[in-house]
Amino acid sequence: MKRWLLILLPALFLTACEYKEEEREIGYKGKARINPWLAVERYATHTGRQVQPVIAWTPPESKDAVWIIPASILGNESYTRRMESWVKSRGHLILLVEHADSETNDWSGYAMPPDLKPALFSMLERAGIKLDKIGASGETTADTIKFEEEEYKVNAKSVATVATKNEKAGVFASRAVGNGRISVITDGRIFRNRWISDNEHAELLQALIDATDNGGRIGIMRGSGLSLWGLIVEYLPHVLLGLGVWMLLWLWKNLSRFGPIEPATAPPVLRGYEHHLEALGDFQWRLDHGAALLAPLRGQIVEIGQRTSVRSGCRDDDFFQFLADRAGLTRERVFRALAEQKPADAAILTRTTADLQQLLKVLNPNPQS
Repeated sequence: MKRWLLILLPALFLTACEYKEEEREIGYKGKARINPWLAVERYATHTGRQVQPVIAWTPPESKDAVWIIPASILGNESYTRRMESWVKSRGHLILLVEHADSETNDWSGYAMPPDLKPALFSMLERAGIKLDKIGASGETTADTIKFEEEEYKVNAKSVATVATKNEKAGVFASRAVGNGRISVITDGRIFRNRWISDNEHAELLQALIDATDNGGRIGIMRGSGLSLWGLIVEYLPHVLLGLGVWMLLWLWKNLSRFGPIEPATAPPVLRGYEHHLEALGDFQWRLDHGAALLAPLRGQIVEIGQRTSVRSGCRDDDFFQFLADRAGLTRERVFRALAEQKPADAAILTRTTADLQQLLKVLNPNPQS
């Protein structure tokens, strides 16, 4: 019974909990996710116009009627001069200033500001259009856009403003240049997939396309100008993260404090027998120049030598001379080997030890007996 209660209690608790289901848009799927101007391309195709999608900068041709491009594309005098020449020969250039790059996420609250070059401002000034730099004024909103005596309901908002001469600055400006036209829209979102169906955005696009009597192709450039600062902001954090992980691994591998904890006491180093003898000899030499090592050997020689002299009937003779005659050494060497307290250096210690070994060998030829 207790076992069933343990199973039923969690089940009753879980079934009694309330939950709330929430749907949140995260973007389109398929082609619309990577091409924010897909709706514009299909809309223009359904109107019977030929559409040419372009990813990077490509100069327009004489058979092109309308070009819709991000303003950041025109980053140098070569691009602007070729574009001006095309506009003057019956071309209609539609520039989108903000939210015009294909990398911009329409479901994100943040977007990189466009990197506008001086060549673009110079081209617009020659056309009689003034574009304020990004952030030069406060945010501007617009509910309607007026174009060729018609008003179109829009929902536009941008921090940049644009205007022709003697007109109030806003989100839209258009001016005839030669046989063509240049139109500037500061908020490019009104033509993107997510918002083109709102209000009268599609109708405004249709009016801009029909503003020229040229029945050529419609070019839609969905690339963006190269910006060093934009590339740094976008990719540098990933590079720094990779370098940081690599640095941590390198430190963990090479520095002891980042690796395994070492034991408090190092393991003893195993040494050979000769190393122990060398260390012991060094200690004895620093202690008393080896006198403590010579004393037992001297005592043994004196003891055996005295017994030998008594057995030989030479008890009253010179003891040192007696030992010298038996060992084949001089009396001075025998006296120094037995009576000298501390050898002066290592050479004397070696000679003294050799003499003592010779005396012990003569006095005790058979140590085992």
